[in-house]
Amino acid sequence: MLLALNFDWLTNLLAILFVIACLHDARYDEYGTLTLAAAAMGLIVMAIQEFLQPAFEMAL
Repeated sequence: MLLALNFDWLTNLLAILFVIACLHDARYDEYGTLTLAAAAMGLIVMAIQEFLQPAFEMAL
């Protein structure tokens, strides 16, 4: 249960994915689609953490 409410590990994983995507796009992709996808996933996780985590904490 503690792991489900702790978003730090997911945020760190997405940060690593974003760096890898940036390095890959810098070398192979001129449009940066992988970087944009990783950034969008990061924003989604931050939104979930910001808006849903207080609801989970209040439910406990």
